[in-house]
Order: sequence, then C-alpha cells, then structure tokens
Amino acid sequence: MTSLETTTARPRPAAGPSPAAAARTRLLLQGPIVETLLRLAAPNLVVNVVLITVTTSVDAHFAGRLGPDTLAGLALVFPLLMLMQQMANFSMGGALTSSVARAIGAGRHEDASALVLHGLLIAGVIAALFTSVFLAVGPSLYALMGGSGAILAAAIDYSSAIFAGAFAYWLLSTLTSAVRATGQLALLAWVYVGAEILHIGLVPLLVFGWGPVPSLGIAGAGLATIISFTVSSLVLAAYLASGKAAVRLKLRGVRLRARLFGDILRTGVPLSLQPILNNFSLALLMGYAGTLGAAALAGVGAAVRLEYLMYPVVFGLGATVVAMVGTNVGAGQLARAVRIAWIASGLGAAASGIIGLAAMVWPQLWISLFTSVPDVSAAAATYLCIAALGYAFIGINTLTQAFQAMGQTFWPLFANVIRTVVIALGGWIVLNVTGGGVIGLAIVTAAGLAIAGIIVAAAFWFKMRRKLETA
Repeated sequence: MTSLETTTARPRPAAGPSPAAAARTRLLLQGPIVETLLRLAAPNLVVNVVLITVTTSVDAHFAGRLGPDTLAGLALVFPLLMLMQQMANFSMGGALTSSVARAIGAGRHEDASALVLHGLLIAGVIAALFTSVFLAVGPSLYALMGGSGAILAAAIDYSSAIFAGAFAYWLLSTLTSAVRATGQLALLAWVYVGAEILHIGLVPLLVFGWGPVPSLGIAGAGLATIISFTVSSLVLAAYLASGKAAVRLKLRGVRLRARLFGDILRTGVPLSLQPILNNFSLALLMGYAGTLGAAALAGVGAAVRLEYLMYPVVFGLGATVVAMVGTNVGAGQLARAVRIAWIASGLGAAASGIIGLAAMVWPQLWISLFTSVPDVSAAAATYLCIAALGYAFIGINTLTQAFQAMGQTFWPLFANVIRTVVIALGGWIVLNVTGGGVIGLAIVTAAGLAIAGIIVAAAFWFKMRRKLETA
C-alpha cells in the first residue's frame, strides 16, 4: 500500500521562501518606488565602495611603504584586476541577479535556487581561465606594459597571488549577486565591511610579517584579499544554505539544465564586453593625452579618476534596479518595472549631474587631491570643466541595468561601442585636424557620454512603449 501511494501521489510542491524573505519580495513588488530604491541602494553603495575603492587603496598604501618600485608594479596589475572585478560583479554577476530576480518574481523558487549553483559553476570555469591565462602570460604582459627590474618583479608577485586565487573573487561576486537578487542588501553591506576589517588587519601582517608569520612582501597583500574574500563567501554561502533567503543554495539534488545556463550567459557574455570597452576607451584617451605632453597626460589622468569613481556609485543604484525590475518583470508587472527604471535613471542622472556641476564650478576640490603642480592642475581643470558636462549621462545609464534585468543586452552594448568610436575618431580628429588639445579631448569625452546615454534612453523608451502597448 505504501509503495502504491508513493508512486501515485503527487510530488510535494517546493517549499517557498521564509516569511522574512517573502516580505522582502513583496517590498520589491509593491513598495513605494523611490523609498525602496534609496533604501536598497545605500547598502549597495557600501558594497561597491569597499570592493572597488577601499580594498585596492589599502593594498596601494602598503605597497607604497615597500617603495616606489613596488607601487609601480601594483599599478601595472590594477587595470587587469579591475577588469576581472567588473566582469565578475557587474557583467556576469548582474546577469545572475537578473535571472534569479525574474525567477523569484514569477514564483519559480526551484529555478531561482538552481540558478545559484549554475552561476557558481560558470564562475568556477571563468575563474580557472583567469588563473591559467594570467599565471602563464602575466610576466610577458607586464613587461610589454613597460615593467622591468624590480617593478616587473613586484607586478609578478602581486599578480600571481591575486590570480592564483581568482576563484575567491568570482565566488564572492556570484554569491553577492544571488543575495542581491533577494533584496537582502543590508546583509551584504555588513559582510563587506567585515571583510575589509579583516583585510586591513591581514595586509600589514602578511606583507611585513610578525612573529612566526613570515614577510611575504607585496604578495601578502594579494593573499590578504583572497583570504578575506573567501571568509566572506563562506558567510554568504551559509546564509543562502540556511533557508532564510528567497533562494536556497543546494550543492546536491540540483539537475543541471542548459536553459538555466543559457539564461545567465545570454546577458552575461555580451555585457562582459562593457568593461573591456570602458577600459579600452580610457586607454585611447590616455594615449591621446600623452601626445600632448607629460603635464596634459597627468592632468587628464587625475581628472578622469572622478568619472571612474562615479561608475561604482551609480552601480549601487543600478544593482538595485536589476533586482527590482527583474522581480517585477518576472511577476508580470511590466508597467511598474518600466516606472522603476525611469525613476532610477532620473535619480542617477541627478546624482551624477550634481557631481559634474560641482566639478565644473570647483575643479580644484578634486584635482588638489592628486597634484599641486601648476601645469598639471591647469590641464586637469580645463579637461574637467568641459568633460563634466557629460557626467549626468553616466547616471542615465542605470537604464543599462534595466535592460539587463529584462534579459536584453543589444542596446547598452551598441551604445558603448558608439561611445568608443566617438572617442577613437574624435580624439584622432582633435589631435590631427583641429589641434584642439586638452579642450578638444574633453569635448570628445562629454560627447561620447551624452551620445551613449541618449541611445540607451531612446532605445528603452521605444522598446518599452511597444511592449506596454501590446501587453
């Protein structure tokens, strides 16, 4: 009788999320939009500032105490480390957040939980690629970038430690993205703050040594990051496995499905080109500035740092957009999802526009942080006062995250390609035809930002209007 009941009984429905997790999902689906955006974006901002700014600044601080050659070696590795972080956290991580959020919104909790494991497997493969590539070709690459002698040795030591532990970066970013999709962003902020406290304590210990702990030099800074990220990953994994979130991390009993891999990769792979294009655009701009002399190069380099500081700040809002828009799209609430996207883009444009306005009016507030050399300061101020006209469009690009939340990547990627083309062709024309110098490069930068922002906004407006009309 028992055997017969077992074979004929319906399978039990999957257990739903805990009451607290269900309440967070309701907040994404029903909460006041502006209040919810700001409430969730604040801890996201903490996460991004810790991940991108504080961690690398601490490593640079202690590298400087080892000497200028070590600091220069760290600088060679920094762009590649930033590229990996952006791909892990923003591109593939954002794709996972989008997929999980849509599944939660649609009530597909088994799929939402299974997506976490699928995301971890993707992260493991990509991390292995980063490890194998940079351990193999890193020394040659850093030499090609101009490293030699003690500078090259420091770059290799730091790079080897970082990329040998690349899985820690990808593991933390993947688990962070899964938690972010549930709306539990305050937990992420606390975990990242704790990770940085651990990191700050470990860096001097491992770099300089103490008692039985040997001095590892700059490699110790990389190892400290890997350890702190691994500990943070274990905390997030324990939370996701506890059943307290809207998704549950399970390593067994999950059937791997091509559909779920495809759902992540369909948006993650194209958007992985975004950080590559961003860094290529920066390299082009710096190359053009370098032809104008050392003062122009140093000045533009100092000014451009403000633009790149705004990206993680805006992403603090954009990551919230992915969770909110994705959940609402999954629940069939397209009109609310579109409203969230437009309100977020307005908030982002206002925030980045205010920063741009302040930079135009008081450029020395920023420039004085990096230099007091008159020629360098003058070049930086000239560039910043014009380029900042385009900064509001950085905030409008939160619509990129709205596209991502809907599983659409063409228009954000197209806009970024156009921006790169504008900088490449515009910069060449400025230097070889008009002789516009730093002013011309600043105009090209502002134009590139504006054109990219307008493309994304126009594409979103037309596509969403059509979807709403046919809904």
